[in-house]
Amino acid sequence: MYYSMSRLSTLDVRWADLFDAGTNTTFFDQHYNPYYELIVVADGMVNLEAGGIQTVLQPGDSLLLRPWEQHKGIVSEFKQGKFYWAQFSCTPGMNNFNVNRLSDLDFVHVERTELQTVEISHEDLLILPRLYRNKQCYKLLSRFEDLADIMKQPRGYFRFQSTLILSEMIASIATDFLEQSHLDTSFPVSYFTFRKLANHLNNDYVSELNGESLERTLDYKYEYLCQIFKKYTGISMTRYIQLLRIQRAKHLLDHTGKSIQEISQEVGYSDPFYFSRLFKKLEGVAPQHYRDIEQNKPNR
Repeated sequence: MYYSMSRLSTLDVRWADLFDAGTNTTFFDQHYNPYYELIVVADGMVNLEAGGIQTVLQPGDSLLLRPWEQHKGIVSEFKQGKFYWAQFSCTPGMNNFNVNRLSDLDFVHVERTELQTVEISHEDLLILPRLYRNKQCYKLLSRFEDLADIMKQPRGYFRFQSTLILSEMIASIATDFLEQSHLDTSFPVSYFTFRKLANHLNNDYVSELNGESLERTLDYKYEYLCQIFKKYTGISMTRYIQLLRIQRAKHLLDHTGKSIQEISQEVGYSDPFYFSRLFKKLEGVAPQHYRDIEQNKPNR
């Protein structure tokens, strides 16, 4: 069984500790917790029943339980070991995931991440196996020990610190599983070139950007740069630069008293009449009209 979790999910650690199943008889009682629970065996073996399925966990094995899922220890011929556990909330929650869909996961979300003119965040999915034997178990156990120590002696920003550690552990399990699944998660070379190009545009969009300067900076032909930008974003570089400049102009209209001519110069247009025409074309209203509308909105 596998779960999917959005990278935008909010995690909050509620409790965490090290449990000695060999000395604590409550291990064999029925347990129902209102939160997700991550278990990682630290020492020895642990015989556990969860969701009606009996499992023997070895050192480094992880088990992820759903909220309110029934679980209990099972009597066995060997002495029960020790395991770390952490209860945490996850909002939005995790969903069941069909592992046959792994090859369909899309790791390149260019138009929603690299462009500053787009506000939508892409919810990449982390795939977490319910039961997993981690190759990086020593690193995982070390971080779990840190988490348990923080929760035992809370101080300062302990909740924030504990959430960071839990996120790191979940990322470790998800990454380990992805690597062991032998999926090709590499990115094409053109994508790295695109990121350099997008970063350059994001930082220097008010400058005089022409084919020659871009070729000099990125060491690629201008035609190729135009092709990969359009490939990954669906718009031209020229249009993106316009959108960035108008985005900046809207901020200046809304938060400063600068004149239209001053704003036009500041965002890279020497001709304020051209700037005004372009602004109206992209926003539907002239710059001054936009400013009037924003300033007359209630609660300003």
